[in-house]
Amino acid sequence: MEKRLCAALLNILMALTMTASAAMAAEPIAGTWKLDVANSKFASFISPPKEQTEVYRELASGEIEMVLTRVTSQGATTSTRLLWPAGGGAVKDPDGSLPKGQTLVETLLGPGEWYVTYLMNGKQVLTMHKVISQDGQTMRQTIQGVDSQGRAGEQIQVLHRQ
Repeated sequence: MEKRLCAALLNILMALTMTASAAMAAEPIAGTWKLDVANSKFASFISPPKEQTEVYRELASGEIEMVLTRVTSQGATTSTRLLWPAGGGAVKDPDGSLPKGQTLVETLLGPGEWYVTYLMNGKQVLTMHKVISQDGQTMRQTIQGVDSQGRAGEQIQVLHRQ
């Protein structure tokens, strides 16, 4: 009887451990995020949108998919779909949404923390540091770069989980 009880407890403990491990493995960025325009600071070289939503999904292929939907200040809606390896790497643009000559590299710094390098014709023009808050409800994106005249600027975007 004692052996059966120990075996049952061991099975329960193993199941709890596997469940906790699977939950911890989920990338905290996964989900739907809406830009808080009022609490964001916009740089002169990036025009602020009226609205912006970012939806991140972990795919069975081992990639992360992001669909970014923006409503410009003029009211036009644009959508961009990007994919990259869950462990970080070169970004794929399956729909050809990025400007010609632009490439991106997503670097995973740790769960819920990403560093994105933007290149134009092979030259770095912007960086973005994405950080998910401890409670998982806020994402802060700090964008640094230069405009077409070479002036440096910084933009801070605050997004909230929906």
